[in-house]
Amino acid sequence: MFCRWCGALLPADAATCPQCSKPTSESNERSAPMTDSFDRVVADTTRAAKDLTAAASRLTERLAKEMQATADDPKGTATRVARRVARDLDAAREEIEKALRDL
Repeated sequence: MFCRWCGALLPADAATCPQCSKPTSESNERSAPMTDSFDRVVADTTRAAKDLTAAASRLTERLAKEMQATADDPKGTATRVARRVARDLDAAREEIEKALRDL
């Protein structure tokens, strides 16, 4: 289960969110269905942003490894690495676009 306020992953028995300290139950704090919908959008957006950050981090690590390989073996590797980097960046762009469409 995720916090409806900040999108953090909640322990099963949590009464409050360990991240934002807001109550986890849908008690009398809910004022209207529109507020609940808005809260859901905020939580979904927060989760999507975290997913995008993680994907960008993985891509950065991979690119650093590729660039190190280029430095270690410069004969013709730079062109291949540049092509791979371009494909990886294009794939990352597609992931970001998909994540934004899913919102």
